[in-house]
Amino acid sequence: MYFSFLLLYYFFSVFFPEPREQAPEIIGFAMVNGRTTGGKNGPVIRVSTLAAFRAAASSPFPMTIRYSGNIKGKGFINIKSDKTIIGEGGSSMEGVGLLIYGHHNVIIRNMTIRNVVSYSNIVIKEGAHHVWVDHCTLSSDRNHGWDYYDGLLDVGNRADYVTLSWNKLHDNHKAMLIGFGDENTNDAGHLRVTVYKNYFCNNSERQPGVRFGQVHVMNNYIKNSSGYGIGSTMDATVRTDNNYFENAVQPIKTDFNAKPGYISGGNSNVYRHSGKSTISTSICLWKPEYPYAAQLLPVQQVPEAVRNGAGAKPILLWNEK
Repeated sequence: MYFSFLLLYYFFSVFFPEPREQAPEIIGFAMVNGRTTGGKNGPVIRVSTLAAFRAAASSPFPMTIRYSGNIKGKGFINIKSDKTIIGEGGSSMEGVGLLIYGHHNVIIRNMTIRNVVSYSNIVIKEGAHHVWVDHCTLSSDRNHGWDYYDGLLDVGNRADYVTLSWNKLHDNHKAMLIGFGDENTNDAGHLRVTVYKNYFCNNSERQPGVRFGQVHVMNNYIKNSSGYGIGSTMDATVRTDNNYFENAVQPIKTDFNAKPGYISGGNSNVYRHSGKSTISTSICLWKPEYPYAAQLLPVQQVPEAVRNGAGAKPILLWNEK
């Protein structure tokens, strides 16, 4: 019944569209080998309940979904292709995650998601591609056991061409995993991900932890990390540019899982009140093929810029810098 209402609302919105602002430029892999435009060519749909959100997200039509609720529940919302998801100011989800499973051209912005059990807060997997996650606040806690919560923002199982930018990931044991298992050798040649200006705070490890992929980690602020910060294993290649580590026990690590990975660009980072990195592989010179020098902040500016700018920021959605 609700889907019939959504269908009617969709076609009404096509003929009487809601005004919208121009989205900012996307940086990184989400704009390589194609473009990520989300629901740009569809109408704007407003939802505030779990049922309405699930129905809109699973629709086969392109659309922008503006979410204004405060949901508490369990499970996940499966997002199909050609969608933009935007959280309105004050919105949140507790216990319910977002899943992009084999779909493409998805944008998720300004969502606040916390305390998802059995799933990560946002998961991109099964060949999903051209996905942008931006200005989201994702958290759980570290009071429960290591496996009570999963991660906060994970990419795996042949997912590709993803940008993760300006997100705040805090208070979790396993913040961001790119590549789910040593046995997933078919991830090689996929998992091209840009991790850009995110604020990792009070996490144990995986900021990010990478297997197999080619991952560009740029201008992130990694603070109060009780384990490792950036991990590269299973022949992954991780380029690090101007990241700022503060109170990180082991900023960069390669000597875990079945095989180590590679690190490029480690000399550009700052390690304040932090321990030593363990990089067991030879020097790597890989850089991503897209231009990024114009967007790269000087490393000393990273803490203030990222601390103040990362996370759910509704004002940025409609009055873009």
